Amino acid sequence: MIWHVQNENFILDSTRIFMKAFHLLLFNGSFIFPECILIFGLILLLMIDSTSDQKDIPWLYFISSTSLVMSITALLFRWREEPMISFSGNFQTNNFNEIFQFLILLCSTLCIPLSVEYIECTEMAITEFLLFVLTATLGGMFLCGANDLITIFVAPECFSLCSYLLSGYTKKDVRSNEATTKYLLMGGASSSILVHGFSWLYGSSGGEIELQEIVNGLINTQMYNSPGISIALIFITVGIGFKLSPAPSHQWTPDVYEGMITYMLFYISMNLGTFACIVPFGLRTGTDNIRDYAGLYTKDPFLALSLALCLLSLGGLPPLAGFFGKLHLFWCGWQAGLYFLVSIGLLTSVVSIYYYLKIIKLLMTGRNQEITPHVRNYRRSPLRSNNSIELSM
Repeated sequence: MIWHVQNENFILDSTRIFMKAFHLLLFNGSFIFPECILIFGLILLLMIDSTSDQKDIPWLYFISSTSLVMSITALLFRWREEPMISFSGNFQTNNFNEIFQFLILLCSTLCIPLSVEYIECTEMAITEFLLFVLTATLGGMFLCGANDLITIFVAPECFSLCSYLLSGYTKKDVRSNEATTKYLLMGGASSSILVHGFSWLYGSSGGEIELQEIVNGLINTQMYNSPGISIALIFITVGIGFKLSPAPSHQWTPDVYEGMITYMLFYISMNLGTFACIVPFGLRTGTDNIRDYAGLYTKDPFLALSLALCLLSLGGLPPLAGFFGKLHLFWCGWQAGLYFLVSIGLLTSVVSIYYYLKIIKLLMTGRNQEITPHVRNYRRSPLRSNNSIELSM
């Protein structure tokens, strides 16, 4: 009898939870319509992979790319709408968030066609790669609209878990296995530090998880100058720092990037243009040494010029896009009175230009004795689409 009553209570509780979730999705689903398109694309990929053979591989690329393009289109149609908060305050949509969502979707859309050649050469599973990329994109989009501590933690973890899997995608590569282990350990450590900081913030604000409510709670309880807030900010800064790997928490990054598959590297870094040029050269020559790029201009002018332009843009030379980005950043810093930080940024930019110019000089060298065997045996891609992608990036 007791078991029967408990079973009925469990069914009733489960039904209430399901109805509440269905109610939230029904009345708030329009606010996450671009994300819903990606979720539908993920489900469709799984269905096709489980019911098809190798002949349907082009369909997998088509579905993943189409879902990303449709998600971008949905974002553009939603532009200029009033800011809205949905899902009981857990998610917010506004034009500022949608800019970053658009950038994430655009990078993912470019990532897939640029990775086709690599996947075919390494003979890796295609469906898993596409699933990981779409899921990581989904996590990044939810992070852009996160409005509470739980969503802020879960969304980057969704992105990070896919990053761990992609970094160890080439199972037979020793460097890839090493990268996965280091990335997983550092990611787990940074997540635990971040959660500890969130717990301090949650307690200091009086048990609030929404960002605006946390601010109101700190003001009402007059805890904004307390040691607890300082501890929370320290732990949150350290946790986010290990995830983003800025100095001085960047020591683990080179080892992980060395072992990662190349397309995952440029997907994370967002330097799509540069890595879109490096990937084809590495696949066609089998080397990843910068010295082996000597004389590339004599064999593939399109690729060499594309790489040179991307490097100059990263260095911040006018009139390329990188110059205007750095100019705006330095101008805002100067207006805010951060003169010391602006000076450091200018100094490091000048130093970086020197190293970028050394690589460009290496690409453009015309001396036969300096041209490496890798470049002498280099075969330019016969596909015009590949060359056009390299130049446009």
